[in-house]
Amino acid sequence: MKNNEINVLIEKSKKGNKKSINKLLEKYQDMIKGYSFINGEIVEELKQDLTEQTIKAIKKFKI
Repeated sequence: MKNNEINVLIEKSKKGNKKSINKLLEKYQDMIKGYSFINGEIVEELKQDLTEQTIKAIKKFKI
C-alpha cells in the first residue's frame, strides 16, 4: 500500500468511513497482534484495547 493510498484511507476514516478504518486495521493487524502478546500468548483484552486506541489515533491523525 502506497503512502498516497494510506493518506486517502486516513482521510476517509476520519470522516467515519468504516470500510477505510477496517482496511487500515488490516494493514496494521500484525503490529497490533505483536503488541498483544504477554508470556507468549495473545491477550484478547489487550488486543481489543490496542485496536480501539489505533482507531482513535487514526481519527486524530493529521496529514
